[in-house]
Amino acid sequence: MSSIAVVVIVIAMVVLGEYTKTRGRFLLTALVLGAYFFSGLGPAWLAQRRPGAPVSGVALVAAAAALLLLLTGIWGTPNSDAFWKSAAIVTLLALVLAYFAVVDLQQGRLTRSFAVKSVAVAAFIACLGIAAGINWPPYWWVFTLAVIVWAGALLAPPVFYLGRRMGRRFQGR
Repeated sequence: MSSIAVVVIVIAMVVLGEYTKTRGRFLLTALVLGAYFFSGLGPAWLAQRRPGAPVSGVALVAAAAALLLLLTGIWGTPNSDAFWKSAAIVTLLALVLAYFAVVDLQQGRLTRSFAVKSVAVAAFIACLGIAAGINWPPYWWVFTLAVIVWAGALLAPPVFYLGRRMGRRFQGR
């Protein structure tokens, strides 16, 4: 629904030929709601499949807190650095917990996964950097490296799987 709302708002802006602050806030609200519902799919699915899994509940609470902070920021326009740092940290934690919930769909995989460990390190680095206001470029290079390691750990299994399938397909010919 929020995707449809975004399209309607953009069409209204184009037809009316003007962008107002209120329409921009509606557009941003629709985008944030869409992201909230999309990122809440994994934790909600985990809660359905395994009702006792603590990750799903924590992820849903963190997502609701992030949504509340972001909507407060959009409509209340707080001019506080501490508010936006808090919103960024809570949003980052909510996204990481949503990822953990998706990984935890297969019981026991959360503690064994290297990708989970690398994204946890990246999230810790990012949260610490945001909270402390670290502007030192090498610090953020380490964060970037941690994200690249996470992406590599996430992409390696499907790449190896496809490579094995392609290898078998070419050997069969």
